[in-house]
Amino acid sequence: MAKSVRVSRPHNTTQEAAQAKLVGLAAQLESRYGVRVKINGPGATVTGKGVSGGCTIDATRVTIDLSLGLPASLVAGKIEAGVEKAMTEHFG
Repeated sequence: MAKSVRVSRPHNTTQEAAQAKLVGLAAQLESRYGVRVKINGPGATVTGKGVSGGCTIDATRVTIDLSLGLPASLVAGKIEAGVEKAMTEHFG
């Protein structure tokens, strides 16, 4: 059964500055987890083996929503913890 992971953080900066930080977060997620992150305007799409979703940035928050296929859902806790850690590193 597929699972969903949602991680959201206030970015405490301007939307433009948060978008700039997203570039670093994307590179980190790509190197650590082998996903592909395509930045498009005020957000991004995330794709990978058994993982799909996206990231949105609004005036106050950054939110990552992922849908995990069956193999990835078996380690959903580790994936969520990794995304939480990366978000904390980039957005506080």
